[in-house]
Formats: sequence, structure tokens, C-alpha cells
Amino acid sequence: MFSKAFRVKSNTAIKGSDRRKLRTDVAAAFPALSSEQLSELVPNREELNIVKLYAHKGDAVTVYTNNRNPVLFEMEKTLYPTVYTLWSYPDLLPAFSTWPPVLQRLAGGADLMLPGVMVPSCGLPQVQQGTLCAITLVGNRAPVAVGVATMSTAEMLAAGMKGKGFTVLHSYTDHLWGFGDKSYPPTIAPLVAEPAELESTDDDDKDEEGREPDSDLSIAPSLQMGIGNLSLQEGDGCAKLMEEEKPGETGSAEMAEDIAEVQPETEDGRTLQERMDELLHQCFFHALKCKVKKSELPLLTSTFLRNHMFSCWYVVRRPSLGLHGVFLGFK
Repeated sequence: MFSKAFRVKSNTAIKGSDRRKLRTDVAAAFPALSSEQLSELVPNREELNIVKLYAHKGDAVTVYTNNRNPVLFEMEKTLYPTVYTLWSYPDLLPAFSTWPPVLQRLAGGADLMLPGVMVPSCGLPQVQQGTLCAITLVGNRAPVAVGVATMSTAEMLAAGMKGKGFTVLHSYTDHLWGFGDKSYPPTIAPLVAEPAELESTDDDDKDEEGREPDSDLSIAPSLQMGIGNLSLQEGDGCAKLMEEEKPGETGSAEMAEDIAEVQPETEDGRTLQERMDELLHQCFFHALKCKVKKSELPLLTSTFLRNHMFSCWYVVRRPSLGLHGVFLGFK
């Protein structure tokens, strides 16, 4: 919906009568909100604006902004929360988790397919077709996208978690997010511990016993590499991958074994932690040289990390290594 630039038609301060009507509509659309939360979302005196815009496909959208941050948007008389709102109220909508590499696809306008949905040990939230849902990343309850379920939970499971699961309307890093202060998602711990085994129901032919935590990386397998197969080379002002490993079609279990084979100490005598530090430095200098424009300086370190360094690497949490993660590759 907002993967491409939109055209703003008007931006006006909300009137008192419209503010009261909005509060009533929000209460009806999201009954889980308490009266205090409702007053925070639609305050009585703070700056609240109505922005009317046209999406790139011509859809008319009304956006409500609080202190210039979009908090709600309305299409065809239906209200939807933005990611800014969901970061303050992460339990407002039923949430489904996916893997970090999928986020880039969602921000580019793609819908969320069911093979990209992580099925926790406690089961998926029970929703019906057309239910408004939040999409989170594994290990963080802060939503990164808002979508509508294309089928019920029972139908998802009956389909073997294959096909399109959610029509994505808005996501972190899209143009609606960019209309606000461009802050990034907070870290909100899961309500329950991560399951000991991350299962993907489309791997029915694999033995599910004895698998290591976070070993199922079936999403975007082409992004997976061993840390020992990475090197950087200067050329055309950008870093290039050397000896890139292209996983075969043997599935996520075999790739997880390859990652598990990384030893704590490498052949040159340095520990994995030291190699990680070196790669982090390389990411820093690569982002500084190739991605930051002089016009953007001075730059907050948090903004530099979020908008520039993160685009240089992917990380998968590996608790068994005792480190922050395993370096997977540059974009």
C-alpha cells in the first residue's frame, strides 16, 4: 500500500467534533484499548492532524497524525493502526512472527506467505479470514507490519502452511513510516520463552527430534553462509562477497548443520568473537564509505546503525555459540 511514494492532498488540524468522533470509532474498532490508552492515542489537547492522501495506486487514504507521527490510517471507513501505534500497544492485534530477512520483502510491497510464518510450540493465534493482524520478527514482539489474514488459522494449518497468508497494508520502513519521525522498532521480549524447537510445517519429511534452537532457517536460504567463507574486497567503492556459498536444495536441516560446524576458534588462532568483531568493523567502514552521503552528516549513531549498517548484514541468533550471532552476508 505504501511501498511507493504517495501524494498528499491536504493536512489540517482536527476539529473538536472530529476528534470526539475519531475517539468513538477507535474504541469501536479496537475494544481491547482501555480508556487511558484511548486518551493517549486520541488526546484531548495535543496536536492531532488529518492528512488526506492518495497512494501510488490511486487509493484514497486518511491518515491521523499525533505530533506528526502517523498513528492511524483509514481506508473505506475501516481504521488501521500504524507500526508507531503498535509499538506502544504491541498486544492490540493478534500477532504472527516471521524471520528478519523477510522484512525487506514486506517493505517492498510483498505480501506475507505462509512458509515464512514461524509456528511456535504454543500454536498460532486463532483468527478468521479478514482479521487484522500484526506481523513481528522472531524474538521481538514489536510489530513491523500490519496485514489482513487471507484465511483462518484452521485453513492455514489445513493448507500445510503454504500459500499467501496475509495481505500486507503497511510496514516498517515504508513511506507511511517515513512520514513520521522514522524511529525504529523497540525491543520487546516475547511473553513466553522461545520454543526449544522452531518448526516449519512444510518440512514434513524431516525428523523433528534433536534439532537445535533457531536451526530452521528455511526463509531466504540463499542468504545463509558460513562465517569462514566470507571476505571483503575493495572495488568500485563497495564491498564484494568472495567465495559465496550457494546452499543446495537439501533443506534447512542440512544448512543448520553447516552453521553448527563453525568452531569457536578459527584456523588463524582467533576466536569466533574476534572474527565477529573484525566483520563488524568492516561493515562499519563499508557503510561509512558507500552508503552515507556528506549531506546526511552529522548523523546520530543510532540512525547510522539502523539505516546504513543494518543493510550490510543479516544476523541469526545462535545461543549455543554464546555470541550475538553468525555473520551471514552483505546485501
